[in-house]
Formats: sequence, structure tokens, C-alpha cells
Amino acid sequence: MATKTDIVIAGAGIAGLWLFNRLKREGYSVLLLEKDSIGCGQTIASQGIIHSGLKYAFAGQVNALARSISAMPDLWRAALRGDGPVDLSAAKVNASSQYLLIPPGFMGGLIGLVAKKTLGGNVHELPAAQWPQALRQTGFSGTVIFMDEPVLDVAAALHALAAAHPDAIRKADILHDAEFVIGANGAIDYLNLGGQAITAKRYIFTAAAANRPLAEKLGHAAGLETQARPLLMGLMHNAPCELYAHCVGPSDKPVMTITTHRAADGSLVWYLGGGVAERARDSSPGDVYRAAREALGKYMPGIDLSRVQWSTLPIDRIEGKSAASGHLPDTPVIHAAANALYCWPTKLTFAPMLTEKILEKFAAEGIRPSAPQADWSFLPPCPFTQTPWDTARWTAAASA
Repeated sequence: MATKTDIVIAGAGIAGLWLFNRLKREGYSVLLLEKDSIGCGQTIASQGIIHSGLKYAFAGQVNALARSISAMPDLWRAALRGDGPVDLSAAKVNASSQYLLIPPGFMGGLIGLVAKKTLGGNVHELPAAQWPQALRQTGFSGTVIFMDEPVLDVAAALHALAAAHPDAIRKADILHDAEFVIGANGAIDYLNLGGQAITAKRYIFTAAAANRPLAEKLGHAAGLETQARPLLMGLMHNAPCELYAHCVGPSDKPVMTITTHRAADGSLVWYLGGGVAERARDSSPGDVYRAAREALGKYMPGIDLSRVQWSTLPIDRIEGKSAASGHLPDTPVIHAAANALYCWPTKLTFAPMLTEKILEKFAAEGIRPSAPQADWSFLPPCPFTQTPWDTARWTAAASA
């Protein structure tokens, strides 16, 4: 006898977990599978920024991506209050807002004006007297624009999303250890896992880099295109203060994006993305350290780097391919094949939008809850992943 469920999801990152929680609330029987640990890979590597699209207004430019993202922070805030269709009230934010740091003479007022007029929201230039004390200590001089964008504690969010239904989140490597039985029309009839057959109405893959190999294994790859945008993120240990900021440069990407995190020992870590991280993942870590030092010297000359330790985190960002090759897609990407969906949220902030798109498909196809909640104890439980700052190997303070 097969174990029946409504939906099988593979990939317990933010996209899979958000979808899992929403479906559970709607009454679906759902099994969420993860080959490694909850949140591993691209999710835990995220800086946790719930973008509103404001950073894409650099140099007065506002694009389709910015408009797509602009509604996301309100959805996340509702979830964090416990008022949304997904309950994140047990999670927390590291910061309720961020800043654009714009060098002198770089048309900071124009950027703020365009962002506010086009995207709305609470966007305004901060007078120097209202700058946070931490920013004043850095030696920054220029324009500071307030950005009403929260920064999520990603690890806390993962725990919050997994807490309600832990018995239905199980560990299994379906790419290598599962046997899929495919019907004549290309649909998945069932999968064998843990010595048992599992049937579902829909199989949804939110496994990022594993999505394409899974589609190839199941004969679903026709028309599926992905793109890789690697990163080598920087980590700076013994950071001088808490700061959440985008350092604006001449392009539509920040020179550096800074978020602050606390390691297990309580020390501060700056997690550095943006331009300093935009390089091949196998690049020399020294390239990241030099780029970060150069950016900090330009934007924050008052920071003492003598005690700083460094590390890097290589990331393989894999996503559905955009129409313009190499550019970030404007929305989540879904590839449908028979009774399977291969999904990429594109950015962490788009997880709610991806779920809504999937629910729209379910409504159009008449996929409704019907299977009883199943017992998944024949599969092992899935552990949580660790944060990059708690697994990093740091340089000596003066050696980077």
C-alpha cells in the first residue's frame, strides 16, 4: 500500500518552507523533503534583506524588478506579526530598516526622490543630526537615505517555519536515493523512498541547484533553462558596530551591502555582499578582502580594521533563467511538467509571491486538499543548518 499525500515538496529552504506552511494552513497533506539540513545552501547564505526594490533605484533607475519587489516587505511584516497567511511571529528581525550610503556629489537627493515617487513607501533623506550613532562612528560623509526594509534573522525564520509541523519535514536525498515511477504521459505515478511508496497529486521542487538534475532524471527538462550567478561573500569578524547599509556606486548594484549578525560567542560579524562579492566562487578570498578594505576606506574611513578577521563563503546561486540572459528575473520562475513543478523564488523576498503563483495553479487545475495527514516516521527527521558565521574559518587579524 502506498502512503498518500496531497503534495510532496523537495527542498527545505525559505521557498519550500513558506509553501509548506501555507499549504498546511489550507488543509493540504504535505511532505517536505530535504537532502541535507533545513535552510542549507542559498537560504542560509542570504543576507536576510526583505527588499522593497529601493536599491534598484540607484542612479535614478527603477526597473520591473523593483516594482515586483515593492509589495514584499508588507507581506513579510504581516507574517512577522502573525497576521499573514504564514505565521512568522516566532521569528525576529535583525533590523527594521536599512540605509543607502551615497558618496558626496552622487545625486543622492535624486535617487531618494525617484525611489519614493516610483515605489512609494517610507523613503527619505536623513539629516546628519538623525544619523544613527553607529554610522557616525564610521567616518562616513555623504547622503544617507532611510530605507524601510527589514532584515530578517534567517536562522530564526527557518526555525519558526519548521516548528508547526516538524513531523512532516523529513530528510531524504531524492536525487540519488529515491526511485521515481513515471507514467506514459510523463507524470510521476509514485516514488519509492525509505522502502515505501509515496503518491501525491503534485510534486514541487524548490531545491535550487538540484532542480535541473531532478528534471533531467524524471524526463522533465524540455524547455527548462537555468542560470548561475555565483558569489564569494565576505565575512568580517570583530565588526565595530551594528550596521545595515548599501554603499551606492556608479552601477545599478551597490559597491557593498552590509548586514550585521551575531556569532554564537556574541561577537559581531559583518556579512558583505554587493559588488565585493560579485565574482566566481573559486576566486581568491584575498580579492574579496581587498575589495572590502577598499570600499570601507572610501565610505567609512573612521573604522579601525586592525582587529578584524576575515572569511569568505562561496555560493552557487542557481535560478530560473530570465528572458535577458544573465540578468535577475523580475519574478519567481516556475517550470511545469506533467504533475511536477520546478520552482525558483529568485530572491528570498519573493517566497510569498512564489507560493501565491503555485496556489493560483492549484485553483486553476482543481487541486484541493483531500488526503489524510500521513505518518512519516519511517523517514529520518531533518536537522537545521548552521549559519556561515558559526562555521567560518577566520584569518589572523592582521594577515588578510
